[in-house]
Amino acid sequence: MTKVVLPEGNMIETGPGTVEEILFRLGFNPYEVLATADGCLLLGDEFCDADTELRLTSIVHGG
Repeated sequence: MTKVVLPEGNMIETGPGTVEEILFRLGFNPYEVLATADGCLLLGDEFCDADTELRLTSIVHGG
């Protein structure tokens, strides 16, 4: 299972998939969070396997 650290600091586990698939599965808008693993920013099409610890960080944007 892929470990996901939520913006609030809670950790949950989910099945593997691309960053975008995982975000949608967990109900996150990909335009409102950044996903990192091992300190590196991940793009939506990057695959997260069972060994990945994904960290989500909320971002604020405006126009």
